[in-house]
Amino acid sequence: MSRRIRTFEESARRETAAAKLATYTQMADSTAPRDPRGRGDHFRKHLADAHRTIEILQLRIKDLEQERDKIKQAREYDLSLCVTRTVAEEARQDAFRLARRKAAILAEWPHGVPTMLSEEIDCIPDPKPKWTR
Repeated sequence: MSRRIRTFEESARRETAAAKLATYTQMADSTAPRDPRGRGDHFRKHLADAHRTIEILQLRIKDLEQERDKIKQAREYDLSLCVTRTVAEEARQDAFRLARRKAAILAEWPHGVPTMLSEEIDCIPDPKPKWTR
């Protein structure tokens, strides 16, 4: 973005903001009474209205921040329930090895004496990775 375009955009924004402020000021002054005492009361009333509006907006902001925090906590909890593919694959492989070893132990007779069946079970290859390469 060239410097000239950026300067033009900044200038346009400043002019728009100044025009809005002038419009608000003109509206407030045009609705103000001519009497100086009435004028003070008029502006105090507008100031009180502005403070009420600010309080309402601050409460709304606080509610939105609480809602945002709840959503963040729910997201973090959901992410805590998830595992990566590599961890899932490692757990899957470990479960297969454990089941293969347990089957080989159950096939030994008497306990601790290998048989042909237990040795064949030990020779079963690991499964191919399902989620990783």
